[in-house]
Amino acid sequence: MKRHYMCALAVVCAGGLAEPALATFPGANGRILFDSDRDGGDIDVWTMRPDGSNLVNLTADSESFDMLATWRPDGRRILFMSNRTTATNPEGDFELFAMNPNGSNLTQITFNALDDEFPAWSPDGRIVFVRDFDPVIGETDYDILVMNADGSHEQNRTNTPGVDEYEPVWSPNGRLIAFASDRGGDNEVYTMDPRGSHIRQLTDNARNDEFPDWSPDSRLIAFEAGPLGTPDIFTMRADGSRQTQLTTNPTADGLPVWSPDGRHIAFSSDRDNDGDIFTMRADGSAQVNRTRDTAFDIAPDWQPLKDHH
Repeated sequence: MKRHYMCALAVVCAGGLAEPALATFPGANGRILFDSDRDGGDIDVWTMRPDGSNLVNLTADSESFDMLATWRPDGRRILFMSNRTTATNPEGDFELFAMNPNGSNLTQITFNALDDEFPAWSPDGRIVFVRDFDPVIGETDYDILVMNADGSHEQNRTNTPGVDEYEPVWSPNGRLIAFASDRGGDNEVYTMDPRGSHIRQLTDNARNDEFPDWSPDSRLIAFEAGPLGTPDIFTMRADGSRQTQLTTNPTADGLPVWSPDGRHIAFSSDRDNDGDIFTMRADGSAQVNRTRDTAFDIAPDWQPLKDHH
């Protein structure tokens, strides 16, 4: 991955955060997915309990960058991006893969010579993602695409050459897709309907506003905002009103994701001199580091448990 994630990883360059795993659907709170380099120089997909215990590496067999993992709405399948070299990905491009919650039944979903990134599920099990149409390393031309869960019926929903539309996340009620874009010159948060029409700008600030995530009831959006390298976490209504700052850390807090019950937010922070996963209440209180270690842990996503008794 070129523009965002790779330049933000601490193992590649100093400081900053990385990309989010996207989408939170309603349910009981299950395990938290996140990216980590704790097993070596590559990036793997891990899960843990919400209190930080019982860590499991789901992609230990891969020496590539496996990341941006996100839970299907029923919590029974995981979608992620990887540049692993396989018989179906001989060039090692970033493609989208899916697997079971224990890492089994790995399936490649996209097959092309370009990078496919930022995957997220729709409420009905379709996939929204970003394709980089610029093949030059270090440059990007992101568009947002939608496809079926098996990779069929791809449709470009933005088709804006020279403009980056990225970080899409589908609202749990299915009505809107929130995303970030630099179409206005800086990074702001927008929404559009699933067909790519009725685009609405939600933020308009002298800062970088990106990494949106819907609350499970589709009424609020958490997002990252602030100067590059030192953002904080905010929430706002789905129409962009009532923007409220939740963290005030002098380093970097970002990549927020709601818990399925809507009461907490998981996020990434480098306040303890490396990347860690924190949780807090939805009002910003009770901020707790859940991955206290020297590894670079980033990009949480919270599992929704369905039919939980």
